[in-house]
Amino acid sequence: MQIGRFFSLQQGRVGQYLSPRVLVVRSPFQKLPKSGGPAAACYFGFDKLSKAQAFAKYLSGLGYTYQLRRGKMLSQYTYEIALREHTDLAKVLAYWDRMDVKRPNLSTSQANIHDRALQVAPPVLAA
Repeated sequence: MQIGRFFSLQQGRVGQYLSPRVLVVRSPFQKLPKSGGPAAACYFGFDKLSKAQAFAKYLSGLGYTYQLRRGKMLSQYTYEIALREHTDLAKVLAYWDRMDVKRPNLSTSQANIHDRALQVAPPVLAA
């Protein structure tokens, strides 16, 4: 997996890992009826169901429609959340995920606090 590089998923779809657990899949040749932009989906990977459920609860609170399922697009993770569009949210979460990867020597308690902050802190999104 190479962060930032595009790769083919066949059937007119391309994928791009924004971080080790955030994948954006675009269909650049299919236009959306509302925006006219290309169709896209974001996938967020989780090792534990409890973390995936906590993130799903957060997304529900923001009014997003999502699907929580076993890892399919992100097969290296046990669970994933699929979210249509909202690549802006994927970019914010990928940024924080990459920051976690760069700081591997956090103590367990610090990592848990930082992880919880990711799940409950509202992302900064342009309106």
